[in-house]
Amino acid sequence: MADFRRFIASSEYFSGYEVFIDITIHNSLDNIINYFYEHLMKTLTDNKFEVFIDYLKERKLHIHDFTFEDIKAMNPDNVNYICDHC
Repeated sequence: MADFRRFIASSEYFSGYEVFIDITIHNSLDNIINYFYEHLMKTLTDNKFEVFIDYLKERKLHIHDFTFEDIKAMNPDNVNYICDHC
C-alpha cells in the first residue's frame, strides 16, 4: 500500500517546489533525494529552464535532522524539506 510524504524544496530558486513521494518504494534518504532531484530536473528540462538546470546540477540536495526511519514514522501530513544550501 502506498504511503506518501510531502517534500518541499528549501532553496533560493526552487523554494516551494513540492513532490509527494511514496516512501514504500524507497529505502533511504538518498533514494528520496534522488527521486526529488530527478522530478525537479524533469520539470526544468521539460520547460527549458536552462539556467536553473545548470544551477541544480551544481547543488547538493540534502535533508537536515531526520533519518529515513524518522520520516517513515512521521505523521503523513508533516512537511519534509529538501535543502540545497548550507
